[in-house]
Amino acid sequence: MNFTLESLAAALQSMPRCRSLVVGFSGGLDSSVLLHGLHQLSEQAEFQWSLRALHINHGMQSDADNWQRHCERGCKELHIDLAVAGVRADFGESLPGNDVENAARKVRYQAFQENLQADEALLLAHHLDDQMETLLLRLMRGAGIKGLAGIPVTRSLGQGFLYRPLLGFERQQLAEYASAHALRWLQDQSNEDEQFDRNFIRHTLLPSIASRWPGYRHSWSKTATLAAESQDLLAELAAIDLGNMATERHSVIRLEPLLALSNDRQRNLLRHWLSEIGVPELGWNRLQQLSTEVLRAEAGSDASLLGDGFQIRRYKQKLYALKPVPELDPSSQLYWDTHHDQVFVLPDNGCLHLRPTTGSGLTLPNGGRLQIRYRQGGESCQLTGRPNKSLKKLLQEHEIEPWLRNRVPLLYIEDALACIPGVGVAEQFAAKADGPGIQVSWRSPEFGID
Repeated sequence: MNFTLESLAAALQSMPRCRSLVVGFSGGLDSSVLLHGLHQLSEQAEFQWSLRALHINHGMQSDADNWQRHCERGCKELHIDLAVAGVRADFGESLPGNDVENAARKVRYQAFQENLQADEALLLAHHLDDQMETLLLRLMRGAGIKGLAGIPVTRSLGQGFLYRPLLGFERQQLAEYASAHALRWLQDQSNEDEQFDRNFIRHTLLPSIASRWPGYRHSWSKTATLAAESQDLLAELAAIDLGNMATERHSVIRLEPLLALSNDRQRNLLRHWLSEIGVPELGWNRLQQLSTEVLRAEAGSDASLLGDGFQIRRYKQKLYALKPVPELDPSSQLYWDTHHDQVFVLPDNGCLHLRPTTGSGLTLPNGGRLQIRYRQGGESCQLTGRPNKSLKKLLQEHEIEPWLRNRVPLLYIEDALACIPGVGVAEQFAAKADGPGIQVSWRSPEFGID
């Protein structure tokens, strides 16, 4: 199948509904062909979208500004609005070439996401040869079924979604279209540097493969399609399993039904769950560590797996995905005027809520002023109708999660521990029968990744 306006229009038929198209326009061959083709289609009556372009200026090369000016001239000739996003990142002098490439890709997609408006589709010009390079790269890195499914045709992005209409076309077919329409594009000299894995695959490996197996693109595309179908089935199974162990929070799941699954099905569920709540993919080794060490830790232990910007912890019969929050100063003291504020915001530690009651809860002190402190060690409290116990023991008995125990706000009246939100009220400060009182609850900071 050659690349024509008719074949491009056909590729757009399977795109999800949207009101506007945004072309990621680099000024190279592929995006120049895509932008020109869409512009030609936009002149036809059946074209139903508005069209604009977006150029990302990384500033990584000396001619980056020349690329930007080229894109500006090209869009002006076509009467297409162009937005330019300048991104700057410290890639570090010591980063290997492939790490620089990955870092650039990360900031580029972040800029795409920030510039995409509601109900817009970002169209990128990845083609069949890009897909072949990606499959080989992922195979070299030991990718699983999801990775071998290759570059997805579409996925959500920011307020809209991303769509790749050229994945069914070879680079040569795009070049023939460009030549036939006398398009002007720029050549990125860094694409010739074979220190980058993708360039080595493009210029050395794939031509060698093509000389022996000319139809490899068709065979590999079939593999990618089958892998995508298998991944869809695994995701459906994981969604069913997740429904059997869900809690009131997406970032917390029950362990008992999880441990009842086979090892393979556990890992499939964990990959799906973590992806759903936005945790970066763990990779094979860390997923194995989570499955064999954290899930199977002793029931009373606080086993955990730490990552970049997240941690996964087992406590009792639940598994938690958490994000870090600032440490608290245990010596800090705050004062709450309960007569004026029914909600008290704790710096970096959620908030306290007050609800008036009768015959239960805490008796308000004169003036309604409470002192708020944090655990320092050695505290004790005699809850209503119970013997005096250490704060440490009380927190354990009430199964307060270990990572929250030093963050529980302690309410004092005249230097005496009067209330531990979520645990109870000291007997000497408990409301009398039929007397006025208050219930104080603590909403902990947003640890969960929801």
